[in-house]
Amino acid sequence: MEKLKLLRALVDAGCELAVYVPALGGGRTAVATPGQALRLLEDKNEIYGELVGLSRTNYIEWVSSQGSVYCSAKTRKGDRCRNTVVAATQLEPAAWKTKHEAGGYCATHGG
Repeated sequence: MEKLKLLRALVDAGCELAVYVPALGGGRTAVATPGQALRLLEDKNEIYGELVGLSRTNYIEWVSSQGSVYCSAKTRKGDRCRNTVVAATQLEPAAWKTKHEAGGYCATHGG
């Protein structure tokens, strides 16, 4: 709890807790709250997600897909299609989340 008090005091004194968040094209800097800064030690992907507006799971998927949303269709073998949804590549987190939740199809499956 002492660490949290120290971080809060630093923020109150005018400091910002800058966090480098891995993202498309390398990364971006975001400002964390004292609580988020402490929780970075426990689960950095959870905090990275919070800082870009995604859940932990969605953040991991967004980064691993390089901001692409994949087709909702199934292949003949029953696997999910690995093609990207039309016009859904290299999206920023908010746009990715919207398209990801809406689903969609690649050009092959009617997108």
